[in-house]
Amino acid sequence: MNLQQEIRSRLLDILKNEFTLTSADIQFSIPPDRKLGDLSTTLPFVLAKRLGEKPFAIGQRIREAVAGKFHFFSDIRLAGGGFLNFYFDRDFLFSHLWSGSGVKPPPTGQKVIVEHTSINPNKAAHIGHLRNACLGDALAHTLTYLGYDVEVQNYIDDTGIQVADVVWGLIHHERLGLDEVIGIAKRENLANYLWGLYARVHRMMDGASAEVSEQRKQVHKDIENKNGTAYAVGDYVAQEVLRDHVRVMNEIGVRYDLMVRESDIIALNFFSQAADLMKQEGVMYLSSDTEKSGCWVVKYHREDIEKIIVRSNDTITYIGKDIAYTLWKVGLLPGDFRYRPFFKYGDGRVIHMSASDEGEDLAGFGRASRVYNVIDTRQSYLQNIISQVLHALAGEAHGERFMHFSYEMVALTPRCVRELGFALSEEDTQKSYVEVSGRKGIAVKAEDLIRKLTEKSLEEVRSRHPDLEIDAARKIAREIAVGALRYFMVKFNSNSVIAFDFTDALAFEGDTGPYLQYTRVRLNSILNKLERSWRQIVDADVVFNVLDEDEAAVFYDILLHLLNMEPQISFAIESQELSVITSYIYALCQKFNHYYHLFPILAEKRSPVKKARIALVLLVRDRLDTLLGLMGIPVPEKM
Repeated sequence: MNLQQEIRSRLLDILKNEFTLTSADIQFSIPPDRKLGDLSTTLPFVLAKRLGEKPFAIGQRIREAVAGKFHFFSDIRLAGGGFLNFYFDRDFLFSHLWSGSGVKPPPTGQKVIVEHTSINPNKAAHIGHLRNACLGDALAHTLTYLGYDVEVQNYIDDTGIQVADVVWGLIHHERLGLDEVIGIAKRENLANYLWGLYARVHRMMDGASAEVSEQRKQVHKDIENKNGTAYAVGDYVAQEVLRDHVRVMNEIGVRYDLMVRESDIIALNFFSQAADLMKQEGVMYLSSDTEKSGCWVVKYHREDIEKIIVRSNDTITYIGKDIAYTLWKVGLLPGDFRYRPFFKYGDGRVIHMSASDEGEDLAGFGRASRVYNVIDTRQSYLQNIISQVLHALAGEAHGERFMHFSYEMVALTPRCVRELGFALSEEDTQKSYVEVSGRKGIAVKAEDLIRKLTEKSLEEVRSRHPDLEIDAARKIAREIAVGALRYFMVKFNSNSVIAFDFTDALAFEGDTGPYLQYTRVRLNSILNKLERSWRQIVDADVVFNVLDEDEAAVFYDILLHLLNMEPQISFAIESQELSVITSYIYALCQKFNHYYHLFPILAEKRSPVKKARIALVLLVRDRLDTLLGLMGIPVPEKM
């Protein structure tokens, strides 16, 4: 992208005396067929329309004006009636990449908040939560690469009905108090214990008596009002379950900076501040609809309906709390949380948690120039309303301030369901995927899935390396499992349903995480087998023109692919589609492995050729390390 900007600036400078044009007039694309150039522009068409002349004639004038003035082009040609196509000089391109030019964009000076995971703290995390976490973590890494100051938040709905359900189950169904619940947590994993309890409570609530329904409402009310045993149990449960979520996500390399609790948003009365702002700007108003009498609403313009924010009994809907949280994120609320340390990672990094009473005053959280909410596509309606409200309050800048990063659900292939030990109906065996469903008894804990992946990885590692010590084999197996899982969760279009399958995810060939890891391990293996003298490569020692025509074509294709790394990463963010990056990584690995099979590196006898090939290995390794880092994919010692 830096190179494109340099070309754009030079074209403006060269053509300013002959044409009236701006930087926005000069846009580049990469031709689908490299015979049509390495970079192309439609500038002749833009100017032709403005000047009333033929594009080809304009193109000829531009080509003559710039001839010989770009040292990094070997040729500039006209095609297709006016397309201006540029062909890079191969030696320049090699030295440009070798020097590291444009490897990482400069800091933007802008802060971005990425909110992801956001699991109800009422039971263990499941397989669907892993897609959210993997997408959110990759998004955070990618935005950091692009120069943003990224803060990762995890919103904790600790006052919701799901928490109330398990608290009701503990207090009224199992007749337990806080001390007994703490005792359970000391004996076993509380999140896993609540997994089964929640399913039982969910079944009991279907057709529950009026007395039970009233008990449940009271438990929910006590939790919201921080009152009595229900609140004490609910607060303990939420924090213990959240610690388990953090632990499980840390196993696959997903980390957070701040946990924001809904209870603190309520306690600090953030919604009152948000409501005052929305009323002042006319965004929220009392409905004149008789069916919504006494309700405060916002008009959802996309569907021309009123959405209730405050009910007639003065209770706040879920969307109201979410609006308040969003306005705090972008710095539109005057209030702030207090903060306290919640969890410390092994390297000393600390997750903070919001607080409403005791805690520190820390000024570093929130107040971002842009917010990404990683939430599944079923929440699009509510996210659109939040976006509209922010637009009304913040003006046109809204388009750059709030992004709903949506994704579809995770299902299982029938084969995967059987491997996990679940029974399948005849109908389900004929489907391409089976939806995860607690009611059907097909619900997979995230930790169980990770363990199963690791076990299957270990079988493969032991079969390939029978002499490897068990601890080393387990470490490699865990890294392969993490790579397989994280790649699988991101490689599909985010609006496509994922059908997870162990065999597909763990394959060492094809579009999988292990294939990318295998390529990276191969690069290391090549470099480790070189004599030390061969690894002392400097710019002056490497030239491109020593390669014969066949090799140069394949070599050059990899260089062009590497040149397109930053634009592809930027496009992934602009399109909110991280599978763009995974496709790019897979294509890079394919190209290198194809090259490696055609042209030996270690066995090459010609010194200049060998140096060029080693330099390519180093280039690919460097870029692949960056790309795998964006996706959170570890590099094992061996495969």
